[in-house]
Amino acid sequence: MRYKLTFAVGFAIGYTLGSRAGRERYEQIMSLLRGAAESPAVQSAAGVLQAQASDLADSAKRVVRDKVRDTVGAAFRGSESATPPYPGATIPTSPNGESSL
Repeated sequence: MRYKLTFAVGFAIGYTLGSRAGRERYEQIMSLLRGAAESPAVQSAAGVLQAQASDLADSAKRVVRDKVRDTVGAAFRGSESATPPYPGATIPTSPNGESSL
């Protein structure tokens, strides 16, 4: 179903952009598209897609943050004279005085 809808939308866009049917046919197609965009089903689907995109972006942020933390932490592991990543930062240490990163 998704592929049929994608094809139909692509066909309508292509026909609209490449049409030589005149202004009247263009207005007819645009009116149809506006009506479809305002339908509750399309609005609901857009809301669901927006929520999924937001969740995906949050997940990507977490992955990048964890990867950076692991990479930066690996640079400081085993180095007792490690410098903080930015001025004013402190490097966490374990009870025995070693870096905990």
